[in-house]
Amino acid sequence: MNNESCHRRYVMFFIAACVAVLLPVAVLNYLLGLKSLGGGNVVIEASRWQQATQGITYAPPLSANRPFKSARLFDRLPAINAMVFGSSTMMGVTQAVFPAGTTTYNFSQTGNELPMVLGEAEFMQRAYPGKFKLVVVPLDWALGFIYRAPAAPGQVTVAAPDANAAAPDAQVALTQQLQDALSLPRVKNLFGELTRIARAPSPSAAFSAMFFAGTGEEYRCADGTPARDFDTIFRGSCTGFRYDGSATFANLEPVATRRVDTLIASAVVPSSKYAVDLIKAGGVPHPQLLGRLAQLGRDLRANGGRLLLILPPLLPGMEQAFLESPQLGALLKKTKGDLSAWAQSANLVILDAGQSERYGCSAPEFVDEHHALPVCYARIFARFWSAGGDAAKTTKLPAGLFTEN
Repeated sequence: MNNESCHRRYVMFFIAACVAVLLPVAVLNYLLGLKSLGGGNVVIEASRWQQATQGITYAPPLSANRPFKSARLFDRLPAINAMVFGSSTMMGVTQAVFPAGTTTYNFSQTGNELPMVLGEAEFMQRAYPGKFKLVVVPLDWALGFIYRAPAAPGQVTVAAPDANAAAPDAQVALTQQLQDALSLPRVKNLFGELTRIARAPSPSAAFSAMFFAGTGEEYRCADGTPARDFDTIFRGSCTGFRYDGSATFANLEPVATRRVDTLIASAVVPSSKYAVDLIKAGGVPHPQLLGRLAQLGRDLRANGGRLLLILPPLLPGMEQAFLESPQLGALLKKTKGDLSAWAQSANLVILDAGQSERYGCSAPEFVDEHHALPVCYARIFARFWSAGGDAAKTTKLPAGLFTEN
């Protein structure tokens, strides 16, 4: 009986200790989480700040950036004559990679698949005929986007966000919010912020600013660019989007060279996320998507513009490993062959950057297998323009697949 009582007291003491540790963490992260839900007012405030300063910022949450990107697009619209569409794989494309006379906004968004990308590009072409001299659209085979059948037809509308719009996660259940508050990224971020607060000249003021103030103070990044955080996670790190719409990726670490072989080995297996759609489609791009891309190209040409397609860069050696794979090589070759033949018939150029090593990119110029940093994209576009792929209506390159040898 005594042993049972001791055990019970031990369990109760253990539970109490866990509650004493976790409860403050949950409460503080819950408060931060509420500030990270975003909403129309925050989006517009962040967009106005960037328009005025040309600094680095984003509106929370970072993973749902369509409202912020839409606000920025319509702020920038009078000044631009080119657009970059796509998913986060295109967020490394900066204004600096384009020739003089081309002013672009990078409208790429997290998780934005090709059917939505097409809808956005089609809408902008219809709404502003003749405005865009260049439109860049990615064909992500590694993420499976070019193989997936689009949903039921429906026109996409691109519009600036409503200031009174609810936060995208405003209806998230309390249990989910608490679960998020105790997630590892949130806990790590919290302890990092508490450490920063403890080292601040006035810890109480720093604590109040973090947990109760609306937004962070303006600060400077290493290159002198102004930055301001409208979220609480990654605060002070210059994480977010530049004035041209490209991402800084400042919250992510570059790929270490020693990890490349491991990452590629994991990618080139039939069950990997990079192979599932390739296998399911038999390497055949979806014809409906290709048909819409061909029509978009014709519409742009009719209005004095040009559509440039790109196979986004992958970690050096990764695509080559796919091509050499007994299970996957033939399928990827089928994809490349079909795209080349289709592009020639549609009078379009596809910049094939999948084998990024051919353009001089290295592993530390990626943050994972399929997200290239701006320095890699700069190498790729520099080679493309120098080969004759100018940004004007016409190009010296023949229609089809362009690959650096």
